[in-house]
Amino acid sequence: MCPDNTRAKKQKQLIFPADDIHYPGQTNHDACFVPECVRQYSSEPLYILVAHWCLQQQDWVQRSQISEAFHITARRASYLMSYLRNKASRVVCVCRRQTLPNKAQRCEIFVVRVLENPEPARRERTVTPPVSRRRVGNGDRAQANELWNRLCSNRNAGKIL
Repeated sequence: MCPDNTRAKKQKQLIFPADDIHYPGQTNHDACFVPECVRQYSSEPLYILVAHWCLQQQDWVQRSQISEAFHITARRASYLMSYLRNKASRVVCVCRRQTLPNKAQRCEIFVVRVLENPEPARRERTVTPPVSRRRVGNGDRAQANELWNRLCSNRNAGKIL
């Protein structure tokens, strides 16, 4: 019988200096390595860092290259490429698919441009009068009172309406 410590998976531990680690804003993502060439964008989300890195390559980029540069898994790099292609409004890129001899398809992206993060426009709040919850409609109060009094005092109230 094998001791428990031989069964344990040995995980590859990567140790980075503290300023090389990027912690994305999303809580469901792990930290990753930030290449030297994109450290000036380290306050941006990871997909923007990847987009800037791809832009600097000035060539078609595959998921394996992203995985190596950012020290992330190939699956995570694939998700980032998919996000850049389909969802990222700040990234202009082109995608091409190559069919390999074994019929598998390889996707590559070429980043054309990364748009700057627009500052949210501050809208001045318009002053609206408070809404009264006691009255319904836009009728005149005097006319409503007169109608009510006529309805209460008149036996033939059905003829008024």
